Amino acid sequence: MPLQLSVMRPTELILHNHPSATRKLRATLDGIADAYDIPSDERFELKFAATEALTNALKSASEDPVHIRFVPSEENIEIEVRDRGGFDAARGLEYEGGRGIPLMLALVDEVEFSSSAAGTRVRMRKRITRAGEEGSSF
Repeated sequence: MPLQLSVMRPTELILHNHPSATRKLRATLDGIADAYDIPSDERFELKFAATEALTNALKSASEDPVHIRFVPSEENIEIEVRDRGGFDAARGLEYEGGRGIPLMLALVDEVEFSSSAAGTRVRMRKRITRAGEEGSSF
């Protein structure tokens, strides 16, 4: 069933380094997943990957806010996490703990990292499979 165009609008969050940040991120993704009727396994993957990106951004940004943008379309959900911290792509997989980036790469279809003097951006894209479509586990 095609989605209504009113459902497909970008959503933005501005989160600070506070225990409620992860809860707000996950609640927003749950709302988007409900609108798309995304199966629970894919919903889990989106929330896990986004939580990893947020956790890394909060560590990097320190006191600065982290900006998150969700851009849904008919076929994908794109999540962009931006902070003012630095990111060294050469050290990315060796970064403290070292599991967040490999997890993001495993859970979504595309991950792109970019960093400049203005900060770091992580853009993730996941193809969405609604219940009943081929490839869905439900």
